[in-house]
Amino acid sequence: MKYVCLVVTVVISLTRGQTVTPFPDVVSALTANGHFETFLDLLKPSGLLERINSSSHFTLFAPTDDAFAKLPADTFNALKSDPNQLAQVLGYHVVLSSSFKAGTQQDTVLKSSNGLPIRINTYSLIHSNAASGVNITLKNIPVVHGYIQGVNTVLNPPIGNIVQIAMNRTDLKTFTSWVVSSNLVQFFLNDDDVTLFVPNDDAIKKLSPATLDYLNSHPSALADVLKYHVMSDYTLFTIGMTHSMTLKSADQHHDLLMILEDGNGGLFVNHAKIVEKDIACIEGVLHIIDNVLIPSHVLVAIQDASVAVG
Repeated sequence: MKYVCLVVTVVISLTRGQTVTPFPDVVSALTANGHFETFLDLLKPSGLLERINSSSHFTLFAPTDDAFAKLPADTFNALKSDPNQLAQVLGYHVVLSSSFKAGTQQDTVLKSSNGLPIRINTYSLIHSNAASGVNITLKNIPVVHGYIQGVNTVLNPPIGNIVQIAMNRTDLKTFTSWVVSSNLVQFFLNDDDVTLFVPNDDAIKKLSPATLDYLNSHPSALADVLKYHVMSDYTLFTIGMTHSMTLKSADQHHDLLMILEDGNGGLFVNHAKIVEKDIACIEGVLHIIDNVLIPSHVLVAIQDASVAVG
């Protein structure tokens, strides 16, 4: 018994003799890292540091200097010269009252300081953590009350829900009119984790007039076509796409979508090329494609009706 007590006493003494190094504050950690000079220059006068330092827990998604260097010069200068836009963008990189540690959670949604969703995805096929489709390259830098997650691209805040974004674009008029005429607006808004491949107007123009007539005169077939462009319950940014990956669409006829990659790094879903990628929305993400996706049962119905598919 005396031996046990002696060991305990020694352990306690050693523990008491240790010097605990406190975690640095945000500015000190960013400065010491050496990759965040531009972000620091923007953050210091923004007023966000006061909110961060007063929060019991927080997560800061910090774009590296290389991330800002990716921005076109006119875009970066416009951002710096517009206090409201700068506050919106910087605020989207801050999560208050929640300390997120990369690698410890599966897919989740964090709320930024300006109330917008930041989607955390763990894409196991490529061993990558992503925040709103952006790679977290410098993980889990500890600071007082939280973590800094270094990202290699500036995060773009969602500019609306999935329907608002589509309706506000001039190149998606036909698709959005189909959504409205098919009474599917609520269908697109009901899912909190959605990936939508949206054919632009030029894509729809590639269809033959007869095919368009068939879809416009058969509401259920048109609805199935629209749902075939949707992947429910999963948010897939291009960082998580790999060649030959198969995806289950929201169409209930068991047709799968397949991601393909060409020799130049171009990404396709089935035969449709992704021409604009990773448009963040409240419910998930949109990708603009250059061809309409038609499920096999609708193709058969069109062929049975002697319609030439464009």
